[in-house]
Amino acid sequence: MKRTFDMPGVSDLQQEVLSSDYAQRLYMINFVMSDFVGFMLAYFDLRASQIQYLNTMSTALITSLSIGIADSWNSGLAVDFQKNSSSAVEKENTPKDIILSRYNSSSDQPIVGSLLPTGYFSIRIVYRNIAGS
Repeated sequence: MKRTFDMPGVSDLQQEVLSSDYAQRLYMINFVMSDFVGFMLAYFDLRASQIQYLNTMSTALITSLSIGIADSWNSGLAVDFQKNSSSAVEKENTPKDIILSRYNSSSDQPIVGSLLPTGYFSIRIVYRNIAGS
């Protein structure tokens, strides 16, 4: 079943992935790593503008997203996903920023006293306000 690409839809998919047996979770991790765009198309009901955005994303962004998601799921953690819009606010070509945050125990500079678990990954999609809209 395809989900909406919003906080509840992403949360629902992650709950399914993290509560599945290891073989199924490994299948999903491998799918995200090998074909991020295909994964998104298979599990989310996306609008034409979202599909176009996926198809024009840089390789660097796709790689960062896939590795962050895969590492989190492999550690048994949900990705912290935030998307600050509703369909009424989010227009077809509204500019957006995608902010990725990551904490990994192999970092050169560990975060002292951090409460973030190893493998923590956060994706935040922020839609910009456009003057006159």
